[in-house]
Amino acid sequence: MKILNLSFEDSAGAAYTLSHALNKMPGISAINLRSNDNYISYPAIAEIRHYNEMSCRQMVYDADVVVFHTAVLPFYSALHLDRNRMKDKKQLLYFHGSDCRTFGPQIMKQADEYMGKHEVLVSTPDLKLSYVPDAHWMPVARSFSEIKRDYAMCNQDQSALKAFKAEKIKVLLGHAPTSQSRKGSDVFYKVITELVETFPNAEFVSIQNQPWANCLRMMRNINIFYDQCLIGAYGCAAVEAAIFKASVFCLLDPDVMAMMEKESGLPNPFIQFANADVSREKHELIPDTDILRTQSFMLVDNPKLRRKFGNMAYEYCKKMHDEMPVAERFLKIVEGMD
Repeated sequence: MKILNLSFEDSAGAAYTLSHALNKMPGISAINLRSNDNYISYPAIAEIRHYNEMSCRQMVYDADVVVFHTAVLPFYSALHLDRNRMKDKKQLLYFHGSDCRTFGPQIMKQADEYMGKHEVLVSTPDLKLSYVPDAHWMPVARSFSEIKRDYAMCNQDQSALKAFKAEKIKVLLGHAPTSQSRKGSDVFYKVITELVETFPNAEFVSIQNQPWANCLRMMRNINIFYDQCLIGAYGCAAVEAAIFKASVFCLLDPDVMAMMEKESGLPNPFIQFANADVSREKHELIPDTDILRTQSFMLVDNPKLRRKFGNMAYEYCKKMHDEMPVAERFLKIVEGMD
């Protein structure tokens, strides 16, 4: 089976990581064809700029399954795809966040018009619950084994760390916002500043505007990671922090949390800090800085508690996001399209 993932800048690296995972499955050949790159520089198996229009169009026609990441019409128009030649293919539309929240109805209308019969995937639970209830939740894949292999500390560095007493080892606090306003960074920065001022061994690592490889290098030593407190779902940075067993703060919508627990069979691993009374009254998530501060202080001061939450985050994310379970989940949906 030939599977083609079409993307623009490859939001969250989903097109590449899904292709990478699928290529490890027997009888599958998968590529991601990307039109643009950006500062994050996720890997790409193929880029449109390296081929002429005819070659790109032929790649689409040669595929048995075509996954359109975040958009449909631009690819149909730019590559001049013949709808008659596409109608017998298995086609999927894969949403990744702001694309769905902002332009979802418009994109889905175009998908109905151009793709005909198709399936819709979403990378986070909130998109299914609030925007596309008929969609399949398809978590973004990450290769846990390869990331740990390529970015873990070498044995010599680990031995050096163990040579120091626990109280002298730094506690690294991390935050990696692609958009500070959407992630609620101001809430985190206020508490992080207090932590650094209070604990001599606490240090803040800002992971922002960096290529993906640099982000992973910076992430590998993080002990406590702050993801987001506004959108009600967790992002890829939370998953990457969990690969390195960081404790993760991420404010989740209760329905998202319930869906996570139902799908995984595991308790929510991300630390919550909502003001329950105000959130209930206003029907939206309201972060409570006092709760965030109290929990953060406890974690900085308690390595055992950090390990507990770090292990919980790792186990959940490995079950839901490691590449092979994601590849199997995807193929099950594709097989159901017969």
